[in-house]
Amino acid sequence: MKWSQFNFLFHSEKIGYCLHNTRMLSLMNLDKVSYETLCLVEKHPDKAETLLDENTYKYFVKNKILVKEYEDKDYINKLAYTKRYACSEESKLGIVLCPTLGCNFACPYCYEDKLSSKPMSIETQMKVIDFINQYKDKKKGFTLNWHGGEPLSSFKVIKQFYSLIEKYSELPLLHSSMVSNGFLLTQEICEYLESKKLNYLQITIDGNKITHNKTRILKNGKGTFDRIIHNIDLAVEYMPNCTIGVRTNIGIHNKDEYSEIYKIFSERWKGKNVNVYYAFILNNSLEEKKDNSSVELSTREKCNFLLSLAKDGVISSSNLYPKVDCNSCTCTDMSAYVIDPNGYIYKCWADVGIKKRAVGNLDEGLKNFDIISEFVQGSDKFSDPKCNNCRYMPICDGGCNLYRVKSKRNGIPYEVCQYDDQGMQAFLEEFTLNNTKQ
Repeated sequence: MKWSQFNFLFHSEKIGYCLHNTRMLSLMNLDKVSYETLCLVEKHPDKAETLLDENTYKYFVKNKILVKEYEDKDYINKLAYTKRYACSEESKLGIVLCPTLGCNFACPYCYEDKLSSKPMSIETQMKVIDFINQYKDKKKGFTLNWHGGEPLSSFKVIKQFYSLIEKYSELPLLHSSMVSNGFLLTQEICEYLESKKLNYLQITIDGNKITHNKTRILKNGKGTFDRIIHNIDLAVEYMPNCTIGVRTNIGIHNKDEYSEIYKIFSERWKGKNVNVYYAFILNNSLEEKKDNSSVELSTREKCNFLLSLAKDGVISSSNLYPKVDCNSCTCTDMSAYVIDPNGYIYKCWADVGIKKRAVGNLDEGLKNFDIISEFVQGSDKFSDPKCNNCRYMPICDGGCNLYRVKSKRNGIPYEVCQYDDQGMQAFLEEFTLNNTKQ
């Protein structure tokens, strides 16, 4: 037997001697003697049977603290299979549609920069419908996510495409969503999107008014905070059946004010169909259109940020306790595609507008299977030797797939780690202390 790679043995001044296992999601409290014995077992797993009494030894084998030689690797293979099976799920087609790549904003961290504002033509829209109809005998339906650029700057295209769906689509629309900066929302637009049963609308607020107006700016440099807040109020009133996702992109400049704005927004839209949440800024453009490395948080900073949210009551301490993570994204989903206004097809949202990163087009179909296979098979945590030897493999989301692609292509170092030992210990301490109080 061997010491599982998923074990984390540590001593904490706050909660004592502990053993956490990320495969079993277990947390054991130990006395000092047991801790010291396990320290020896960790160094000399071949002597485990002599160092432990029979019942303790069997207990640790049963709970995967001690495992067979290839058991950890077999478990990783099962996780990889589970994720990739989910990514090959065949019941629905995913379409991310960009009616334009133009935008009325000039956000300094945006990976889409200096792209054409030309709207999608009616001819290209019909080709999208034809592309969807190719799956009429293979899928139960399709999902639609409006993206850009700023999709509402080509609202005419959105209305045209919904009409084409109703007239010509042979595959039912199962779910629709939109990523918008929210600046162009009006009562008329909200009422229209409600009539088309838009399920989800994401709008970004980047901090308090001062901070937001430094980053979410119009091309003329003017701020947008007050207008967006007003427009979210409109969306809440006139789109009651659509969930409004109020997102904050977290970086060095605004991480310390998120707790406050979360509480303000949560109170403002309390009882409404609004989800206030955050996401971390990523330097995820393969073309390095924008270098966000100076504002992007490190693993240590991300862990500290999450810990601060728990201490401020923004998230529950139970949210800090690890969970198995095998999530996927558009680039790894074998039935999801991003389509730009010119009819080029991509696998990653950050690749849109970069023609050499297209996997095909609406005229010729899918043809660049090097990029498709690179994303689906070669860019997740299961393809990364570092991840495969990490104790946090089961609970880490693996980070941005494009980071690994960028590293392989350009030899650029990358950090996608979600956890480190210091952060994990702090999470488990916070969880344990709060759980004990209850």
